[in-house]
Amino acid sequence: MRFLVVSLFIFLSAGCSITKQPAESLTIPLKPTLKSQTYLLEYETEHASPKVKSVQLPAHKIQFNQTVKIVSDKASMTDTLLSQISQALNEKQLKVTTRNDSDYILTIQQLDLAFKEDIQYTPSKPEKTYSLYKKVVQQYPTQQCAAIFAEVSMRLTHKQSGDVVWFAKSSIDSASFHQEPLAYSFNEEQKISNELEVAAFIHQQNTEQARLARVDKEIEIPDYKIISKLSSLTKISGPCNRTEVSALTPMMQFYLSSILIDKIKVQ
Repeated sequence: MRFLVVSLFIFLSAGCSITKQPAESLTIPLKPTLKSQTYLLEYETEHASPKVKSVQLPAHKIQFNQTVKIVSDKASMTDTLLSQISQALNEKQLKVTTRNDSDYILTIQQLDLAFKEDIQYTPSKPEKTYSLYKKVVQQYPTQQCAAIFAEVSMRLTHKQSGDVVWFAKSSIDSASFHQEPLAYSFNEEQKISNELEVAAFIHQQNTEQARLARVDKEIEIPDYKIISKLSSLTKISGPCNRTEVSALTPMMQFYLSSILIDKIKVQ
């Protein structure tokens, strides 16, 4: 009986020693630190000076403190622009009045605004170049922006005689008026391109069958692959679409009006 018990113990011990123990489960490797950086890209276009024509006739001398009545029946003028033109005349030491017995009448003949063909902006080279500059400008070689052409014309008439003593006209486009470049930003972000593949590999290698198969074997976990991805451009400053460009028109009209009134020679 004792012999049978000893034999059975030896048989069971041998069976346990023959059974394979599975390899340890693999753990997902730590992800590398990913970097992100923001860059600035500017676009510029050619600018032109305002076109100005001013003619003052010698029939009547315009003198300091003479009165001027502003008439804008032929043009749609805002109260703000009226106030600005009045201030410009006051700075020329002419008195603005609403009375009909003024010395002169300033007629606002034209306050025209019209969209013109889109203006093309091209990239300007940054002061500090960066490696992605060429790649980005190849992807975004130009920017097309809306443009408005503004024209203002006036004439000054001597009230008593009806003689025109001065007439002038000026014009400019919105890009030449604004002049500042368009500024855009974009991001370069690092991303892991094979994260799912690494996770799937770990999952497959942690099955019971795979753990038994890799006993005493070295398994190489795939490295994470890092790629750089560029975002699209985001405009951060500068008027470009029609709404943004249209917002410039009050300032454009005031600018052109100021140029013209400054041409009046007062003695």
